Amino acid sequence: MFILTILTGIFAIIFIYFSIVLYRRRKFMNFLLTNFYSPAVDEFVGHVGRVPLDPVGNFQALAGKNGWFNKYGKNFVFVKPMYDAQLVLSRAEDIEKVLAVPNPEMTQKADMYSLLKAWLGSGLLLSWGDKWCNRRKIITPAFHSNILEGFIDVMNKQSDILVQKLKPNVGVGDVDIYPYTSLFTLDAIFEASMGTSVNAQSSPNSEYVQALDEISSIILERIFSIFSYSQFLYDLTSRGKREKSLRNTLHSFTEKVILERRNQLLNSRSLDNKSTKMSFLDVLLNSTLSNADICEELNTFIFKGHDTVTSGIAFALYYLSRNKNIQDRLYKELIDAFGEVNSIGVTYQKLADLRYLDMVVKETLRICPPIAIIGRKLREDTVLGDVNVPAGTNLILNIYALHNDPDYYRHPELFDPDRFDPLQMERRFSFDYVPFSAGGRDCIGQKFALTELKLVIAKLVMNFELLPAVDKKTLSLQGYPVLKSATGVHLRLAERKRNK
Repeated sequence: MFILTILTGIFAIIFIYFSIVLYRRRKFMNFLLTNFYSPAVDEFVGHVGRVPLDPVGNFQALAGKNGWFNKYGKNFVFVKPMYDAQLVLSRAEDIEKVLAVPNPEMTQKADMYSLLKAWLGSGLLLSWGDKWCNRRKIITPAFHSNILEGFIDVMNKQSDILVQKLKPNVGVGDVDIYPYTSLFTLDAIFEASMGTSVNAQSSPNSEYVQALDEISSIILERIFSIFSYSQFLYDLTSRGKREKSLRNTLHSFTEKVILERRNQLLNSRSLDNKSTKMSFLDVLLNSTLSNADICEELNTFIFKGHDTVTSGIAFALYYLSRNKNIQDRLYKELIDAFGEVNSIGVTYQKLADLRYLDMVVKETLRICPPIAIIGRKLREDTVLGDVNVPAGTNLILNIYALHNDPDYYRHPELFDPDRFDPLQMERRFSFDYVPFSAGGRDCIGQKFALTELKLVIAKLVMNFELLPAVDKKTLSLQGYPVLKSATGVHLRLAERKRNK
């Protein structure tokens, strides 16, 4: 009887606690719904029943041309089950208020990022406050231009392998370019970050490569799970157990590389921090970070730099294949810079001087930003859309909708690199183009990503003529965690005819 009384009391406390939580959530949800447009909300399940649950349909509903962005305006409310209300923003003026905060170390990521914490830890991507500030200071030297120049050799080597892997596809019909670029970027970023290679292009079925690909898919699926934000409950599901197994594979591999490299440094002279041949790992090992801290940052760097650059390369090739005049103009710039040679010796400085290539890359990142949405949690009350939104509000910054908004870009559906011609660029809002986020918490690796993008696009355009796929499949975009096409990115390859 005594035990029954205790259990009854515990359940009563739990019931009261969750009742208070739901009451506060419902009150906050009603506040947002009163001040911002939104579809009708179903009790308890929110908007889940009003959007497709598949990744493509969900993305199109929230960010597509005929989705909520156009029906309810640039700012609207999206409600998840249990009155979990989030404010979706795509007004440049409001996005600026969120990203251009005076104290970036106090910027906090939205709750949706908790899906990544078990894999990536609380490193630079997910941390805030003093920890983020300290990590940023430690990691910044790894992206100094001198070190980036040292990565060019890695990118050249891996892009030459990519060219050879693609040659058997010349003249044989449609090819999905995405898997090829994915393996290339994994090889390039792994060698640059860790100083070793996973040989993904040669061994695409290796345990590490397969685990990295699968865990990204599981995290995408997890968004629609009722256990999505409880790691404990999710780990009890079959998919949760699989994700945990994949995390262990990835963590074990990274930890092994860290330990081996640290032992090498202990048995030799300490590396010179100014060396151009240092990897990202070498910079971290020469800091005060522990092995566990370094593991967080390496996993974060690979996560942020692998699929994002893959997406950028694949979409750039896709749009070049469908715009012959743009491709021809780019090819002319490349042969003027490098000459008509079979093996292109690309340097960091030459890439920086290619103005039209830069414009092509920028337009690609506009029309298909690899990170299509980013999330923030307000740390203080902020006026958004003329409404004073309270601290603690979860925000979704809809970068894809922002970049494809006709109010900011005329005919945004057209692939037009001349938008970014510095001599005739239209005046825009400061924050209507943010493919690498912006403000104090912009992407620390954006120079690395842009260098890799430009180099491999140059190599492929010099070696192949890109043609539209016969099937002419349209892109079936899905937007989290990285923008990609669920049906692949198809084109055809022809031998590049060179002038005699």
